[in-house]
Amino acid sequence: MMKIRIVFFVLISLLNTALYAQVTRTCFNEVLVNNKTNFIDEYGQRSGWFELFNASYNVVDIGGCYLSNDRNNPTMYMIPKGDVLTKIQQRQHILFYANGMPHNGNFYVNFTLDTAGVNTLYFFNSDGKSLIDSVVVPILAADLSYARPIDGEEGWQILRRVTPSTNNFTLDKNEKVEKFATNDPLGIGMTLSAISVVFSVLVLLFLFFYWFAVGFRKVTAKPVKAEKIRTPVAVDEIPGEVIAAISAALYELDNDVHDIEDTIITIERTRRTYSPWSSKIYGLRKLPQ
Repeated sequence: MMKIRIVFFVLISLLNTALYAQVTRTCFNEVLVNNKTNFIDEYGQRSGWFELFNASYNVVDIGGCYLSNDRNNPTMYMIPKGDVLTKIQQRQHILFYANGMPHNGNFYVNFTLDTAGVNTLYFFNSDGKSLIDSVVVPILAADLSYARPIDGEEGWQILRRVTPSTNNFTLDKNEKVEKFATNDPLGIGMTLSAISVVFSVLVLLFLFFYWFAVGFRKVTAKPVKAEKIRTPVAVDEIPGEVIAAISAALYELDNDVHDIEDTIITIERTRRTYSPWSSKIYGLRKLPQ
């Protein structure tokens, strides 16, 4: 019983460690302080906002974690638990509005951003002590955001084109396709690549079915008994006595002639009612006629 408890606690500890490791991959990704003519929330109002990004490849639930703009008050705003929207999908974003009105919803924090000064944002784990991420936002002009050039990567820069709840760096072209078109305008390389792939697959299929057939034959084949090889015997090597004995035996077998009588005793009952064994008449020799 003690071993089961130990294993149970170890599994719980490993699970908590894995969840903690996933939450620590969440970071600030973009911040807009002075919102004049930019993004409008679901109430039709404009306010400062900031974006969190899940840099891991697993779903992360940030419910129970804390947001703050004061290092001395790490538990200023607790992200509510039990909301499915607090689960950030892998490599996705979540947006919070800094309008100081948390009654508007779970994603409206209870503090605001200073449009005339430097702002510092903190993201704490559910224990209210472990700092997961922080960012120092410089003084920004209206409708400009402070963001990472590539989501989740190091470095920050000021963006004129804000991207709330989406990628900071938008790919509007496929570099690989353009490079391929430049290096192979006639498509010869693409054709050869496609043909080589098709033939490679065909060769692999042939080898697979060939070895499968060979193995199937070995399993289903019946073992063939080796026939005894009869070597002819030269007549000159057989003595004459042996040939004579074999001939005599074959002759007796065909004609049923033998000199060994059957050892069968036949007892016939006589017509006399008395036993004639003591009668003297049967002991006398009869005269020949």
